Amino acid sequence: MNPIPVLQPDEIEEDRPMPSRNHSIVCQNLGGILHRFRETISTHQQLSLSLDGWKVIPDVCVYPREAMPRDWMIDADECTTAPALVIEVLSPKQNLQPLLEKVKEYLGHGVRSCWVVIPGTETISVFPQSGTSQSFSEGTVRDEFLGIEVTLAEVFS
Repeated sequence: MNPIPVLQPDEIEEDRPMPSRNHSIVCQNLGGILHRFRETISTHQQLSLSLDGWKVIPDVCVYPREAMPRDWMIDADECTTAPALVIEVLSPKQNLQPLLEKVKEYLGHGVRSCWVVIPGTETISVFPQSGTSQSFSEGTVRDEFLGIEVTLAEVFS
């Protein structure tokens, strides 16, 4: 029987909140919902980004399909192209303000839209690059740039 691998200190990100059960469920639900649009978008969970030297790992990020062509023979440890959409899910012990500051960083690095998902209140706040944010606690969230829609009932099912 193989022993359980132990993370070394350099493999642990101290400033990264530990994802929870609800965090995981929401990310899984979003991945499934967004997979329906696979003809026009490419969805990634926990993709390492390096945007002008800023290293970050969003919960979910989405690219237009043509921006991320698939080549199974070539892989990369990190992506230097800004996604069109970044989705961050608030973890239970995470403070909202640092996450909002991260949203500003994403938008400043070329991301077109950021969604902040708060499982505890079943809300999604959308921060478009244009600057006017909007929060949803029911109904449908639409990303205008990518032309995709998700219902909150599915995200929080």
